[in-house]
Amino acid sequence: MFELTHTEIEAFFAICRHKSISGAAADLYITQSSLSTRLKTLEDDLGCPLLIRGKGKREITLTAQGQAFYDLALQYRDILQKMGSVGRTTLSEKLRVSAINSVGNYLLPPVLDSFLEKYPHIHLTVQDMEAENACLSIIRGQTDMAFSTAKVQNDQIVATPFINDPFTLICAADAPYQDGVTQDQLSLWDEVYIKWSADYEFWHQSAFGSHYVPQICLELMGQIELFVAKSGKWALVPRSIAAQVCKGNRIRSCAPAFVVPDRSIYILRHRDNAESDTIKLFMDTAREVFTQKDTQAMLING
Repeated sequence: MFELTHTEIEAFFAICRHKSISGAAADLYITQSSLSTRLKTLEDDLGCPLLIRGKGKREITLTAQGQAFYDLALQYRDILQKMGSVGRTTLSEKLRVSAINSVGNYLLPPVLDSFLEKYPHIHLTVQDMEAENACLSIIRGQTDMAFSTAKVQNDQIVATPFINDPFTLICAADAPYQDGVTQDQLSLWDEVYIKWSADYEFWHQSAFGSHYVPQICLELMGQIELFVAKSGKWALVPRSIAAQVCKGNRIRSCAPAFVVPDRSIYILRHRDNAESDTIKLFMDTAREVFTQKDTQAMLING
């Protein structure tokens, strides 16, 4: 029974690399006698000579046993490196997800919870970005995937349709609106306006006039409940959001008689990284959550 040490094996590698005791000793910052001692201990443990040190030879060469040991030692080093990287690999596995504010606040939280519960070893970063910044971040390698209302398609970015979210009307509990409310019945001054997407902005201008400027324009989605709950206020919002903000008794929803085009959400990814394992895991989790939960949004290709 013998016991090899890492120190002895690395000494052997140094000698093989430099093909001399002096060069190997200098590389390891030890004396030649110390290196010779390590080599002799290794050979004694193995019970065979590993090197040919004949007089007149300028370089040390391997014996047949030395070559066989060298090949095995390479495998040993490779295994050590893999064993040492297990913890680092697990901790360094990461996913950086970007989302527009409304998706990040209302649609993603249950997906994030489920994903972290399933894959606690993956380091998750959640970013708040509009489409332009998200695309730049993806191209620079700073973001892995983004949820956006913009269908960006170019030589570096691929957009995958993910969900369609129909609109409904929400209003303060005392607002004079019921199911079947028409555009003419709405008090425009009382609207809480949110620019849900470029398509929605175009529709809104066509429906209410480009000259109309709402009193309240929101960009922070977390303030929807605060402003819509005020007396007489109303807003057009995706149903997935209405389902959450109408849980109390301060805000209610009603079906408008007019049609608002659905809000489409796309997943943006870099073409070279679109099929990464972590992205697939997150997308599968999102599909599972949206299939099981009543988000009011319609999953595409689910």
